[in-house]
Amino acid sequence: MPLIRERRSVSYAVILGIWATTFLYCLLHDQYLVRIAPEHFTVYHEPLWGIADPALLAAAWAFRASIGPGLIMGMAALFVGRAGRGRKVPVGTMLRGYAVGLGITEIAGLAAGAWSWFTGRTLYPEIVYPELTRALITTQSIQLTCYLAGVLVGIGYLVWLNRSR
Repeated sequence: MPLIRERRSVSYAVILGIWATTFLYCLLHDQYLVRIAPEHFTVYHEPLWGIADPALLAAAWAFRASIGPGLIMGMAALFVGRAGRGRKVPVGTMLRGYAVGLGITEIAGLAAGAWSWFTGRTLYPEIVYPELTRALITTQSIQLTCYLAGVLVGIGYLVWLNRSR
């Protein structure tokens, strides 16, 4: 007996919808980071696919960075929100809830970045910053906060999905 009795189209809609939302989030996020500190991508990330343009490199990194988290969260959301005998959370509700979670994650990152920008200080131990320029302190504070908030908000999203059943 399968764990998820679901049409493939619905499964794909959830998994690929959450990945696509993750990719769009990463793309927009990295596009403003690259404008604050291009070296965040050109110096402190390995080159990808021979791309030299900083904005395109940031977009390529957004694509690469979205695949694992997006697909894993999509599969987790499908399982938590639609597996078993309980009420199935509608796909649209799942995707909107996920987008809200990404918005919360970004707000946390922007708050951390604003604090670092205006104070000129690191939010985390200096060892996690590639250099201590204002621009890189800001972008790294944003990134680290988004990683941490993303994990916490992701767990909260899955709990919300479970309770929505």
